[in-house]
Amino acid sequence: RARRHLRAMQLYVYMSLIRLALLAAAVAPTAASSDHAVKMQQIIGTARIAAGNGDTTLALASLDKLQAQLDAWRAAIAEAAAAAAAVPAAEAAVPEPPAEETAFSMNVTYVPDKCRRKSVEGSVMRVHYVGKVVATNKAFASSFHTGSQPFRFVLGSDEAPVAGWNEGLVGMCEGERRRLMVPHRLPYRA
Repeated sequence: RARRHLRAMQLYVYMSLIRLALLAAAVAPTAASSDHAVKMQQIIGTARIAAGNGDTTLALASLDKLQAQLDAWRAAIAEAAAAAAAVPAAEAAVPEPPAEETAFSMNVTYVPDKCRRKSVEGSVMRVHYVGKVVATNKAFASSFHTGSQPFRFVLGSDEAPVAGWNEGLVGMCEGERRRLMVPHRLPYRA
């Protein structure tokens, strides 16, 4: 019985390590990492079913296979890192302001049914946002990628990460959504 308990603990530890590896694959996915991740998930499923059915021989064989797959993935990552290190890094291009000036604009995309109060200068704002460059549609900042905590600032102050917010968020209801087009002269303050 103690041996079975030890095997179950080993299976749990291996599965925890594999989950961490799969999370790493989700953070930096590549075709090769997703192939390894899928194979590892399949092997984990086989091991979990075997352990649940009391087939320790198959469960342990699956764990050995899982370790071999993890080693193969580790070797593939090391090989990719070595290949990336061999290629010289290109100098980052300094972005230039757009040829045409984008005018400041505000578009209200959602207004709640009840608006008990509207924001005024000096109001404490809590805002979720996604900042994108119009030309490339690439996000450069987002409150959703920082633990989903809204950004807090005082409207009209220098605390706003984008100077255009002080202009575009005045008169806003709680729960309202707006899309702001902010010209580069009202910059993002990191």
